[in-house]
Amino acid sequence: MMKQQLRKELKSLRNQLSTAQVEAWSQKICTNILTAPQYSQAYVIFGYLAFGNEPNIDAVLQQALLDGKIVCVPQILSATEICAVRFSGFDGLQAGPYGIRSVCAGDVIEPQQLELVLVPGVGFAQNGSRLGMGAGYYDRFLAQAGNAVLLGVTYNALLRAELPVEPYDRPVQYIVTETNVTPCG
Repeated sequence: MMKQQLRKELKSLRNQLSTAQVEAWSQKICTNILTAPQYSQAYVIFGYLAFGNEPNIDAVLQQALLDGKIVCVPQILSATEICAVRFSGFDGLQAGPYGIRSVCAGDVIEPQQLELVLVPGVGFAQNGSRLGMGAGYYDRFLAQAGNAVLLGVTYNALLRAELPVEPYDRPVQYIVTETNVTPCG
């Protein structure tokens, strides 16, 4: 199946989730991240600010700040690039490109400084391959974050046995869902 068609199907499936389902599953995902060794071993964490029915990891970002970790989120620089900006809390966020919550201003953190990246995606496969929104932001960014553990964040409903993969696609090492954290094989 072509990437575009699969992306459309998975987005449609995700958009059909109820607010209650998203909240309940997001809460369980956050608990699984916070109790994972990948989280406790990382000092510099790159998360994301959920959009639409993506798993909401705000509780992880908040706890990481309370734990004294350096927390970063994406900032869109151009039609093809994001950077990691330091996140200091939910006050003062504004709607950025595509209506995604965004940090107004923050220190840029170099990708090679990141120790854990929480990676969103439209879908994931058990082998760690990821299907994003299609612009390639994360693939370009993750190529620079070579020191980080990559943890894909998704719902069980969006996991697939396999996904179409391009040479530039960056796989994740672990996947976290509402039920567990699993290493990718």
